[in-house]
Amino acid sequence: MGIIYYMQNDTKTDQSPDPNQDTSEISYTDEHWTSVITVFPKPIIPCYFCNNSEYGLVRFLNAAIGYNPFQIFISKQLAVNGLDNGDMSQYGRVSANMQTVTVEDVNGYVYIEKQIEVPVGQAITVAVINSDSGVDIMEIMDRYCNGGINSGCFRVCNLSITNRKVNVFLNEGVLTFLEVDYKEVTGFKYQKTGFYLVSVMNSNAQSENVLLSSNIYIRGNASYTLYVFNWSNTMNAIRILIVEDRKN
Repeated sequence: MGIIYYMQNDTKTDQSPDPNQDTSEISYTDEHWTSVITVFPKPIIPCYFCNNSEYGLVRFLNAAIGYNPFQIFISKQLAVNGLDNGDMSQYGRVSANMQTVTVEDVNGYVYIEKQIEVPVGQAITVAVINSDSGVDIMEIMDRYCNGGINSGCFRVCNLSITNRKVNVFLNEGVLTFLEVDYKEVTGFKYQKTGFYLVSVMNSNAQSENVLLSSNIYIRGNASYTLYVFNWSNTMNAIRILIVEDRKN
């Protein structure tokens, strides 16, 4: 299962979830951005693209700016329709082998078609991202945390085409990720359960201004991935999405 937290750098919405509250239907809204915390996937995941007994889990994230919502196909079968910037799909079960992912607009214009490897018994996020040549896709392995009831796991993935090196701090340095490059996925680091202030800034030593900050509660045995990407194709116009994944 997973929970997602959104924040972009022109919002002032307080995102401090109650760890004991049912988060299946919670939304936070202001004039700039609507943030939705939702539980996914559903308890029973259908096997959409399985032709053998070995499968993996695949979900999609649209981290690309400057395009209308995408429709995405896996080996010519529709997997996701209307995936907008900042949207993440549920997991779907897919045969564990090489699969062809096609990203199109609603009129069938193909932005990219590329093969991915679906690992047996594991989960991946396929991110649609901006590249120097247009649209690209990137595979990100999703791993569960084994930190025990008193620790969670936290990592950072930088998908921003404009801010190609970022620093991320929890509580101003309790946990740090320095100079996270464009398309880099850091390793997980353990962190004790509790509330934390997550801050994102450029890695430029001459610029110490915080671009974005958000509150998060870290739960035991939960994995957190902080995605950094753009909401506009200009410097510092970034958005963050924090995804919590836990075993059912």
